[in-house]
Amino acid sequence: MKRISILLFVLFTCIASTMWAQQANSYSKTHPSRHHSVNQSTRRHGIRNPYAEQSSASRNKVWELGTYPGGTWATLGDVNDFGVAAGQGDLPDGSTHNLAVPLFGSHAGDWIDLGTLGGTESGWEEGIITISNTSMIVGHSASADQNRPHGFVWTEKSGMADLGTLADIGNTTYNSSYAGGINRMGTLIVGWSGIEDSCLGCAPTLPVVWTPSVAWKNGRIVTTWTIHQLDTTGFEAITNWYAWNVNDFGQIVGEGDGDNGAFVGVIWTPLKNGNWKLMQLPAVAGYPNSEPFNINDRGEVSGDIEPADFSVWIPSFWKPLDLSRKTYSNPIVLLMPEGGFTNCYTDGINELGDLTGECWGEDVDQAVRWTTKDTKFTQVLGFPGDWSWSFRVNNNRIAIVTYDGGDKCPADTYGSCGGAIQIH
Repeated sequence: MKRISILLFVLFTCIASTMWAQQANSYSKTHPSRHHSVNQSTRRHGIRNPYAEQSSASRNKVWELGTYPGGTWATLGDVNDFGVAAGQGDLPDGSTHNLAVPLFGSHAGDWIDLGTLGGTESGWEEGIITISNTSMIVGHSASADQNRPHGFVWTEKSGMADLGTLADIGNTTYNSSYAGGINRMGTLIVGWSGIEDSCLGCAPTLPVVWTPSVAWKNGRIVTTWTIHQLDTTGFEAITNWYAWNVNDFGQIVGEGDGDNGAFVGVIWTPLKNGNWKLMQLPAVAGYPNSEPFNINDRGEVSGDIEPADFSVWIPSFWKPLDLSRKTYSNPIVLLMPEGGFTNCYTDGINELGDLTGECWGEDVDQAVRWTTKDTKFTQVLGFPGDWSWSFRVNNNRIAIVTYDGGDKCPADTYGSCGGAIQIH
């Protein structure tokens, strides 16, 4: 029955995806950050970006999307294979909302307000929002009752729905939640549930997964999501857990950290009984900290490794060593680009092996691309503006970008803007 339920869910969400891709632009509008690298990076406005001409020189398609009309900032977290991006930003009244924006079609570039869960708190974690190829969007929003962050799932037909917290299944202490990722099929949602606000590092959190069930109700399909706590056996010293993303095979990547400040990269593998088994990703001598952020359907994992003192971030990825994906390689180190960059992480990873992320140094901060097929290759995307980062890249090699500075997003007017770039 569970397999049939999932197949029905995929069928109906795929139909919904096609309709949304064709009609999303007609949806009526009401008109810090993913990981600690973004929190710690110092944005430098007004500096000359020596890479800004790179995109035009290589004939990369660039979308400068700006902000929601009348807003002052926007951050993009993901883009699906149909070219619909999801993010967050402020409205003219200053409130923070979840947003979407299509890159193609007659209404390309028109921002869509996804709304909120009813609360007014706007101190959200930027970039923690993901979109599936069925155009289902997950993220977090303030709840109407306690003004506390709750994970949400949004579809064009149903609007925004509260995913709930671990308190709903008896763990009353963990009464907030964040939905960190959704797979491309739109059949699994992952994230974490925490104590009170539980911003990154603010309070203890536990990793969770939401699974769907579908039923006919009043002549239509209704989807409900059930929260489950993921296994943390063997890591009792870790108090803060983040499940960042999940692929269509059900593999979940995330990290945990404890009182000693160390970051442990992990992967949860699905079992036949419907549960997940926890496994630590390999680390290497001198770099005990690892942060895996994303996983593609080939099982390749993007992220970074760091020494015990967090003095440098090394862009890296892991790959499975066997067909069952029970063993993984040591982190495979990628090059930093030339030009004063001293730290990098990878986040976006598609089925082609393209990786995107961010590199920064004393006077530079830019979105960068790598590939799993050639560890010697690195490319600054060259997005217009003073600084930029890229969280995700889709299978058509469109990378979404958050940036600031330049002619269309002046630093004295905007805090940040959303954009995208086609890479080759």
